[in-house]
Amino acid sequence: MHYMERTNQVMVELMSGERKSFGNFSYEDGRFTDGRSPLPEWEVRQFVLNYFLTLENLKINA
Repeated sequence: MHYMERTNQVMVELMSGERKSFGNFSYEDGRFTDGRSPLPEWEVRQFVLNYFLTLENLKINA
């Protein structure tokens, strides 16, 4: 599975309620939040994508 596919899967899981949170982010009342304030979807999507890219980079350089 590629990075964007993984990112899209996590976003779908968050919005469907299948996944409660990812990092500090969750989806509540029809919006993304970090527990304190609402966030735009692109910000959460960017965090998730960066997570998978960093993980892959660590595997390559381990």
